[in-house]
Amino acid sequence: MDIMDVNLKLFLPELFVTFLAFAVMIADLVMPSGQRKGLARFGIIGSIVTINIIAINADIKGTTLFGLFIQDSVSIFFKILFLLTGIFILYMAQEYEEKIKNFKGEFHGLILLAVLAMMFLASSNDFISLYVSLEFLAIILYILACYTRDESLSVEAGLKYFVTGALASGFLLYGMAYLYGATGSTEFSSISSILRGKDVNGFLAIGLIFLVVGLTFKIASIPFHVWAPDVYQGAPTPVTALLAAGSKAAGFVILMRVMFTALGSIMQHWILFMAVISALTLLFGNLAAMPQKNIKRMIAYAGIGSAGYLLMGIAAGSALGSGAIMFYLLTYLFAVAGTFLAIVIFYNSEGSDGIDAYAGLSRRSPLLAATLFIGLLSFAGIPPLGGFIAKLYLIASVVKEGLIWLAVIGVLMAIVSMYYFLLVIKRIYLREPKVDTKIKIGAVNTALLYSINIATLVLGIYPGPFTDWVMGIAKVLFLK
Repeated sequence: MDIMDVNLKLFLPELFVTFLAFAVMIADLVMPSGQRKGLARFGIIGSIVTINIIAINADIKGTTLFGLFIQDSVSIFFKILFLLTGIFILYMAQEYEEKIKNFKGEFHGLILLAVLAMMFLASSNDFISLYVSLEFLAIILYILACYTRDESLSVEAGLKYFVTGALASGFLLYGMAYLYGATGSTEFSSISSILRGKDVNGFLAIGLIFLVVGLTFKIASIPFHVWAPDVYQGAPTPVTALLAAGSKAAGFVILMRVMFTALGSIMQHWILFMAVISALTLLFGNLAAMPQKNIKRMIAYAGIGSAGYLLMGIAAGSALGSGAIMFYLLTYLFAVAGTFLAIVIFYNSEGSDGIDAYAGLSRRSPLLAATLFIGLLSFAGIPPLGGFIAKLYLIASVVKEGLIWLAVIGVLMAIVSMYYFLLVIKRIYLREPKVDTKIKIGAVNTALLYSINIATLVLGIYPGPFTDWVMGIAKVLFLK
C-alpha cells in the first residue's frame, strides 16, 4: 500500500470549502459586529466558486485515500446540490441574524462546515469514512440546532437532537461491526463482492437491520423520526431549512451508497424491509401533520412523509428509483428554499411561526403568498410543479418492481398531504388579515423568490433534461 495514495485533484472542492469555512471564522474575530453580513456574502461567493471548480474538474473521477474517498457522477451531483443548499441557507441566515441574540459570524462558518461534511459523505466509499463524515456533520448540526441558547425551545431542540443522534449512532456502529464480522471488509465494493451468492445468516441480518435503523435518523424516518418536529420548531429557521434539505439529502446519498453499492448483491433480502419502513413513514408523517398549528412543525411531519416517498426509491432497488430520488431531492431543495425564505421574511415582520398568523397574507404580500402556495403544493405533489413529477417517478419505480401496495399508500398519502397544505393556503387566501400593513420584502428578496418559484415551475413543466440527467447518473450505482 502506497502511503502517497492521495490525489488532491479529487477532493479539491473539499479543500476549498475547508479554507472558506475557516476564513469566515477567522474574519469574524476581527470584523466589527455591524459588518458581519459580509461574511454570509463571502460564503455565498465561495460556494459559487466551488461549484465552478467541480464543473471544471467533472471529468476527473476515481478513488483516493486508499479507497475511502470516491469521486463519480453521483458524488458530483450531490456536492452541487449541497453547495446550492448552502447558498440558500447562508442567504437566509443573513436575513435572520438580527433575530438571534448575541449572533456571531461563526454561524456562517458552521453552515459551511456542515456543507463540507455533506460533501465528504457524498464521496464516502467505506464505512470508516462514512461514519467519520456522518459524526462530523452531526456535531455541527447539534450546535446549530441550539444556537439560540437563550430560547428554551432551541435548547430543547438541541438536546433532543443530540440524545436521539447518539442512540442512532450506536445502532449504526453495531450494524457496521456485524457487517464487518460477516464480510471482513469495510469497503463498499469489496463487501458487495464478498456477499455475492452468499446466504444471509442471522449475523448478517442483524447487521443489516441495525445499519438501516441507524441511518433512519438522518432522513427522519421511522423509527428514528421523533426528533424532527421539536428540532424543526425550536431551531433557528435557517437551520431548520438546512435540516430539511441538506441533512435529508445527505442521508439518502449514504443510503444509496450502502444499499445499492455495498449491499446490492443481497438486494432481494432487504427490499421488503425497506418497503415496510417506507409505508410506515408515509402513514405516520402525513397523518401526524394534519393537526399541527405551527408551520415549521407541520413541515417537519411533512418532511417525515417525504422521507417515506424517497424510501420508495430505495425499496425499488433500481436505477429508476435512484434517479427518482435525486430528482425529488432537486425539486425538494427549491420548494424548501422558497418556503423557508418566505417564512423567514414573514417571521422578521410578524415574529410568529403560527399557522393562524398567516391569515390574509395574500392581501399583505402577494409574492410571499404565491411563494408559499407554490412551495407547499410542490411538497404535496400537485401538477404542474416539480414535486408532482418527482412523486410520479418514485411511485412508478415501485410499481415497476411489483410493489403495488406501496404505490397505493403513496397515492393515498399524497391526497392527505394536499388536505393539510390546502388548510394553510386557505388561511393565506381566504381569511381576513389581522392587520392591514404591507410586508416589506426588498428588491433582492423579490428577485430570489421569483427565481425559486420559476425553477419549481420549470422542473414540473419541462422536467425532461433534468430527469435524463439524473437517470444517467443513477446507472453508476448499478455498474458491476
